[in-house]
Amino acid sequence: MKRVWIVASVIAIFLFVFGGLQIRASQSDYYRMDKALCEKYVEMSQEALQNNDLYSAKLYAQKAVQANPWSKKAWNNYNMVIVKITGGNPDITLEPKKEEAEMPQEAPSAEGEGEEIEGC
Repeated sequence: MKRVWIVASVIAIFLFVFGGLQIRASQSDYYRMDKALCEKYVEMSQEALQNNDLYSAKLYAQKAVQANPWSKKAWNNYNMVIVKITGGNPDITLEPKKEEAEMPQEAPSAEGEGEEIEGC
């Protein structure tokens, strides 16, 4: 009885270890990071920050983090931009410039379209 239990435990551990490695490998293929693009966005963000264009600096910092979420340099740059924008106050919410914000548009209507689509 003990041998069956030991064999079952060894098989379970084997499947857990190698099954977990296979899952991690497939997940790493799902997302491809672009280190060069990340570096370019970090540089663009820092340049915009030097020119005191905080809105562009934030956008470039976000794009850098999206290009490579594991980059410490990208996250440090993003944090630096956020601290500069908020002045270190965590209660401030960041919103886009009013000139950049788009007003929501109404959905186009199907009237006068010739063909009518039936619902479910």
